[in-house]
Amino acid sequence: MKWNVNTPKLIQRLILLPLFVLLIPQSVFGSQPRLASLAAYHRYIDPLLAVKDFGMEYYDDGAADASVLFPQGDKDQPYRRPVDPVATLIKLRARSIPLLVDCLTDNRVTSVRFDGNNITRPMNVPLGYVCLDILMAVVTDRSISDPDDCGDDGLGACIREGFYFRPDDYANCWKDVCLPRPWVTVVQRNWTAQFLAHRLRLHNPYDAYQLDQYKDLMTPKK
Repeated sequence: MKWNVNTPKLIQRLILLPLFVLLIPQSVFGSQPRLASLAAYHRYIDPLLAVKDFGMEYYDDGAADASVLFPQGDKDQPYRRPVDPVATLIKLRARSIPLLVDCLTDNRVTSVRFDGNNITRPMNVPLGYVCLDILMAVVTDRSISDPDDCGDDGLGACIREGFYFRPDDYANCWKDVCLPRPWVTVVQRNWTAQFLAHRLRLHNPYDAYQLDQYKDLMTPKK
């Protein structure tokens, strides 16, 4: 719509308001009751946005183990450490879970790439999906994942319906934010319900590796 100097200011503001709301990061509004403090969120989640290179990408037809927790290695160093903000979340142990659940609807764009498919062009992944990646790795419960029923490999393998959204589950993306589809909020609501019901048990994926580079990330022995 075009307007000129004679267009009332109030009408101009009413027309622009919906677009302005869509471009505001969802973390500002919050679609669910916040489980962690805002101060903790800014301290531990926001640093993920400053990472220039997570050392990996998400692939639609790749293995399900593509994760920011395990950057892509090479023949000389097959197992690499995650970037510092990811490592810090791992060291929080159970305290990371409410932060990651809060983060699921955060639509601010990260540096992580998704390679796309026949429908979706390659894109930078929103922060909410990166948090989902970490959350799926640090939580274990059969209401969310079933390791005995992993007939399909690839994105979201083993995760039950209602607890996973894709890295391209967004209607539109701009430079700094993406517009999430309603399913993203549904997934966050389901994770929130499980957390409030005390059904999310901590699982440390690094405990399975006896490697020096993961020593400080492993669960301390009692």
